[in-house]
Amino acid sequence: MPKKRHRVAARQAAVGRERKRRKRSREHTPQRPPSAAPAVPAAKPSIEAAEPAPTVTVTRPPPGRPPARPLAYRYLIPELRKIAIIAAVMIVILIVLAFVLG
Repeated sequence: MPKKRHRVAARQAAVGRERKRRKRSREHTPQRPPSAAPAVPAAKPSIEAAEPAPTVTVTRPPPGRPPARPLAYRYLIPELRKIAIIAAVMIVILIVLAFVLG
């Protein structure tokens, strides 16, 4: 009989896989624009006065590459910029100290 830790780990792994699967399916489904349904006035139902309902075509974006920048990397550029600024300041301090102490 498996240990309790193993059962808990297996259950958590299954939940994580299911969450990833749902997230992927949400990312790949195209977002449909809200369609404005024409308002039809209430009338007596009669066969002679019945008009065919207007057809609404929904355009979907063509399948292809995912968006240019995934949400997981949203903060990557600002973080790299901060790191570069800190590194530049440290290099300037080292150069100044080299002239002062050298």
